[in-house]
Amino acid sequence: MITYSEFIRIRRQEQEDRTLTKLTNETLEEMKEYIAINKKSLEEAKKMDDLKRAEEISTQIKNAINTLDQIITARMGKIANMTIQGTNIDQARNNLTSEELILFDNMLKLVNGHKSKIIREVKEVAPKEMQKVESEDNANRVVIKIIADVPRFVWKNNKTYGPFSFPNVVEIDRDVADILIKSGKAIGV
Repeated sequence: MITYSEFIRIRRQEQEDRTLTKLTNETLEEMKEYIAINKKSLEEAKKMDDLKRAEEISTQIKNAINTLDQIITARMGKIANMTIQGTNIDQARNNLTSEELILFDNMLKLVNGHKSKIIREVKEVAPKEMQKVESEDNANRVVIKIIADVPRFVWKNNKTYGPFSFPNVVEIDRDVADILIKSGKAIGV
C-alpha cells in the first residue's frame, strides 16, 4: 500500500531528474486506492460528526491530488520534450504508464508529421519570379539583390519604385540601386 510520503518521493524525483521516473500502472492504482481509502475515512468522520478529523482527511486528499497533478505535469513536460527532440525514446517507453504511452505515441506522430510537413513545403517551394522595373534609359540599369524589404517609394524623377521583397533580384536604375545598396537594403549582383 502506498503512502503520501511515496507521492512526495515520486514528485521530488520527477522534478529533480531529467529522465522519466519509472511509474507503473500498479503505482497509479495504489495512488487511486490511497485516495479511495481516505475518501472512505472522510465519510466515516462526517458520519461521526468529527469535523476536525474530516477537515484533516479532506486536506490529505487535496494534497495527494495536487501532488499527483504536479507529478503528471512534470512527466508531460518531459514527454513533450522527448517527442520534440526525438531523444531517449526507447528508454522513455520503459518508464511510461499505458496511458502515457498512448499520449507519447500520439505526440510523436503529431511532432513528426509537423516537422515533415514543414520540411516538405520548404523543399517544394518554387523560385520567386524576378521583379522587373521599367526604365527609360536601359543603359543606366543594374541588377541588384534585395536583402531587406523595401516599401514603395517615389524617386526624384517622380517615378514610383517598389515595393521590393526579400529575397528578390531586380533590374533597376543605377542611381536608385546605389541608394538601396548604401542603405543596406540591397547588394550588387
